Amino acid sequence: MTIFHFIHTMRLQKVGLAGMAGFLSFCTLPTFAYSPPAEESDTTLIALPENTIEGRLDNGLHYLILPNETPARTVEMRLVMRLGSVQEKEEQKGCAHFLEHMAFAGTEHFPERRMIDYLESTGMKFGRDINAVTGYDRTVFMLTVPMTAKDLGVLDSTLLVLKDWLTGIDFKADRVRQERGVILEELRTYRMDDAFYGLKIGNSRFKDRMPLGSADDIRSVKRSRLVDFYKKWYAPQLASVVVVGDVAPKEVEQRIVQLFSGVKEKKLKGYQNYPLTYPVGVQMQEVCDSIKKSSVLDLMIPHIGTVGKDIASTIKKERERMAAYALERRLLARKLSCSVSDEWYLADTYHWALSFSGKDKPALLGSVERVASEIRMLVEHGWIPEEFEKIKKDFLETITVNEVGRSSATYCDDFTDYILQGDRYLHDEKELEVVRKALLATESAVLQQQLSGLLEKMKEQYLLAYQNNAGSQHHLKQEEVSQAWQKGWNTPAPEYVYESNEEQQETLVKTPACLALVAENADSCILSSREYPSSGISEVRLKNGLRLVFRPTPAGDRTLLLNLFGEGGLAHLSPEDYHRYEYTAGFMEMGGIEKVPYDTLCDYMLQSGLLLNLSIGAYWHDLLGTAPAHRSQELFNLIQEKLQRPEMCYKDFEDSRAHELKTLGKETVLEQLMQRSSDRLLANRMDSLVGNSPFSRQRPKTEEDVRAMNLDSIADYFRYLYGQLPKTTIVMTGNFELDSVRRQAVATFGRMQSAGKNNRWSHELRPMAFSKGNYIEGFPNANETQTVLEYVYPGTYTPSLQNGLLLKLMRDLLQDRLLRVLRERENVVYSPYSSLYYYGVPQGRYYFNLSLSVDTENSKLTDALLMDIIKGLQNDLVTVEELNKLKRAFLVNKQQVLTESAATSWRDILASLVKNGEEIADFEDYQHQLDAITPEMVRTAFRNYMPKNQKILLYLGKHQIYD
Repeated sequence: MTIFHFIHTMRLQKVGLAGMAGFLSFCTLPTFAYSPPAEESDTTLIALPENTIEGRLDNGLHYLILPNETPARTVEMRLVMRLGSVQEKEEQKGCAHFLEHMAFAGTEHFPERRMIDYLESTGMKFGRDINAVTGYDRTVFMLTVPMTAKDLGVLDSTLLVLKDWLTGIDFKADRVRQERGVILEELRTYRMDDAFYGLKIGNSRFKDRMPLGSADDIRSVKRSRLVDFYKKWYAPQLASVVVVGDVAPKEVEQRIVQLFSGVKEKKLKGYQNYPLTYPVGVQMQEVCDSIKKSSVLDLMIPHIGTVGKDIASTIKKERERMAAYALERRLLARKLSCSVSDEWYLADTYHWALSFSGKDKPALLGSVERVASEIRMLVEHGWIPEEFEKIKKDFLETITVNEVGRSSATYCDDFTDYILQGDRYLHDEKELEVVRKALLATESAVLQQQLSGLLEKMKEQYLLAYQNNAGSQHHLKQEEVSQAWQKGWNTPAPEYVYESNEEQQETLVKTPACLALVAENADSCILSSREYPSSGISEVRLKNGLRLVFRPTPAGDRTLLLNLFGEGGLAHLSPEDYHRYEYTAGFMEMGGIEKVPYDTLCDYMLQSGLLLNLSIGAYWHDLLGTAPAHRSQELFNLIQEKLQRPEMCYKDFEDSRAHELKTLGKETVLEQLMQRSSDRLLANRMDSLVGNSPFSRQRPKTEEDVRAMNLDSIADYFRYLYGQLPKTTIVMTGNFELDSVRRQAVATFGRMQSAGKNNRWSHELRPMAFSKGNYIEGFPNANETQTVLEYVYPGTYTPSLQNGLLLKLMRDLLQDRLLRVLRERENVVYSPYSSLYYYGVPQGRYYFNLSLSVDTENSKLTDALLMDIIKGLQNDLVTVEELNKLKRAFLVNKQQVLTESAATSWRDILASLVKNGEEIADFEDYQHQLDAITPEMVRTAFRNYMPKNQKILLYLGKHQIYD
C-alpha cells in the first residue's frame, strides 16, 4: 500500500519566510486610532456551501454531507480525527502514525486484507482512492468511491469502513510486526525537503513529536502501547465524518446516525491543543550551496493567525492578507528584490515573511536597508491615496466565490480546514459582497497599524533563514542583518511618486486583417467524417491529409484548447544536421507572423486571450493553442499564418548565435548538478538505455556547427516539418459550439497545402533494437544503509488500444504483487512502485520500471523475491476475479478523469491515443477492448514482454549480489 504522509498538513501552503525583531527596540512606532464600522463587529457565521448538512450526535461525533456532481458518479469520504503525534506520551512516540498503518492491516468487519480487497473490487485503487495521512494534530482517512446516490450497498459498506477505523481496528501481533518493518523502510526513504525545518518549527512539543517518529521510536512501539493509544484517543468527540459527492444527503445522514450513534463517548483526559513556540530573541540558520547563483535571506515573524469564522473575523483575516499584498506592491514598484507573504504554518501560527534575493551578501544587506527604509515610510505616512485605491481594487479581484465545477475533493479539503482550525471559506455571494465592501472602505491607517503591530512583535523574536549560494566568504551574521535594518530605518526613503496607468486611455490593438479572415467552402475540403456517439468524439479527415478530432466539454469554461501534432522530430535528422536545427522551435517563437510583427502580435494576443506554443521533440512536433471560444476563427488563422509564414527575426537570431559561440564548451549549472547527483546520473543512464534520449550519443557541438546555423534554412525546416499534413492531427476540446468550430476549422485548415517530401530532412529512423542480455550498473548513494533498485524491462510491441491496455494490466498486476509480497508479507519495502511507459509511434517501444528502496542487507532477498514474482506471472494464470478487479479500476478511473468539464484531460488523452497508434473506434469500444483480455493473454504477455534476457538493473548504493 502506498500512503502519503505529510509532516505538516494536508493543506500546507508554500511558506514564505520573514521577520525583523529585537533590533527594532531602538525605534518608536506611531500609534493609530481606528473605529470599526458595524460589519466589522458582525459575528454572523460564514455559511457553509449551499445544501450542506452538518450535525453532531449525542456521543460527540460530527458529520458534514454535501451533494456535488463533480466528478459525476463519485463520492469522497473522509474520517477526520483531530488527533496526531502531539498527543503522544514519551513512550508512545510514533504511535499515531503506526496506528494509521494498522487501520489497513485488519479491522472487525474487514479482517486481514479484506478491506482493501473489497474496496478495490468496487473499482478503487489503493494509494489513488484509498489513502490516509498523519500529522501533528490530525489523522485523516480518505476514500474516493465510485458510486451514485442509488448505490446504497456501497454506501453502507464504505461507511462501515469509516466506523471500523474509529472503533474496530484489530492489532494482531503478526501484523504489528510486519508493519514495523514497513514503517522502518518508510523512514529510510523519507527526505525532509526543507533545510530550514528545524528553525521554523521552534522549540515546542512539535519538535519532539515528529509524526513518523524515529527509527528508535518505531522499534520500541509495542502492541499494548498501540492498543492503549487507540482506545484512549479514537473517540467520537474527536471524529468527523465527511461525505461529498453524488449522494442523497438525507439518506447519508440517516445511515450515519444509525451506524455511529452506538459508539460510546470517551473521557479525554489530558487532551490539549498545543501551540507552536519559539525562543525569545533571534534564531538564525545558514545553508550553503555553491551551484545556485542567487542567495536568499528569509526573515520570519511568527504570530497568531486569525481564523475566519464569521463576517468580522473574515474581514480581519483578509485585511491582514491585504497588508502583505499592499507592502509587496510598493516594494515591487520600487524595484526591490523582496517578496512578502503571511501564511499559516502549524497549529495557530502564521509566518509573516520578507524574502530577499541577491547574488551575494552585500546585495542582500543592501536590500534589507532599502526595505527597512520603505517600511518605515509606510508605517509613518501610509500609501498614497490613489495608489491605495488601486491596490484595494486589485486585491479584491483575488477574493471570489466560484462554486461551478468545484470538485468534491476540494470541498473535502475545505471541510477539513473547518474541522481542524475552524476556518469557514466564503461560498455565498452576499457574504462576499459584505466582506468586499468592508475591504474597499479600509483606510491606509488600518494597514499601517498592522505593520506597526508586526514590528512590535519583532522586538520579541524573529527567525533568519539564509540560503548562501555565494561561497564561504559571504557568511552572514545576525548582527549584520540587524545593523543593515537599523541603518535603513534611520535613512529616509526617497520620495515615492505614484504613476497611474488608469489616466492613460488603453490603446487596443485592432484585429490584424489576416486573423479576421472568414474561411468558406468547408464541405469541399472534407474527405470523410465520422461521429462516435458513446464518447462524444467527432473526426474529420481533410483532402490534404490533415485529421481533425473534436470533443466538446460543455461543462467547462468557454475556452477552446487545441493541440496540433505530427510525426517527425529531431531524432529524424541526420547527425550532420542535428546541431543546426535543434533549436528550431525557439527560433521560430522569437517572431510573430510575416504580416504582424512580434510586439504587435503579442499585444493583440494578450488582450484577446490567445496563446500559442511550439515544441519539437525527438519523434513528434507539437503546437498548443488556447482561445476564448468566440475567437476560434482568429486562433485557426493565426496557426495557419504561423506555420506557413512565420516572421524572420534576423537580429535576435544573430544575438542568440553570438551568445551560443560565447558559451560553447562551458559547463552549465545543469551539467554541474548532473555530475554531483547520483540519482540524476542514474535517470540519465536509464533514458539512454530505453531510447528516451536519442541524442545522447550525438557528437559534441562545434563552433563550425554554430556558424553553419542559418535562420532561413531553419525556417524552411520548420515549414517542412509542420507541413507534413498526412502525418498531422489537430485535437480540439473545450466548451464551444461544435458545428460552428468544426466548419471554421475545416475551411481554414483545409486550404493548407502539404509540404511534401524533402530528402534532406526525411531521414528514416532505424527500428528500435535493445541489446540482448542483462545490463547492470551501480551509482553511489549518500545513505550508506540504503540501496535503491531500479529494474527496467524494455522492448517493442505492436501498437493498438488493446495491447496498450494489456501493458497497463501487467503494470498493475506487478504493483499488486510487489505490495503483497515485498511490503505486506516480507516487510522489506515501504513503497514499491511499478510504472509503465510506452510509445506506439514511431517505434512501438515500451519499458516497465520497478522502483524499490531497501535496506542494503535486504537487497539480495529483494532481488530473489522479485524474480519469483515475475516467474509466477509468467507461469501461472491470474484469476478471473483479480483481473476483473483491475479492469473495473480502469473503467472507474476513465469515468473520473474524462468528465464533461475536463477539457485538458480529453485533449491529452486523445493526443496520446493518436501518438500511440491507437484507433478512436477502439476507444469508443473501450470496455469491449478491455473485457476481451483474458488471463491467458496476460500470461503470454509476461512471457513476451518481460523476457529473462532483457533486464536492466540500475542501483544507488551497494547491491550485495553484484558488489
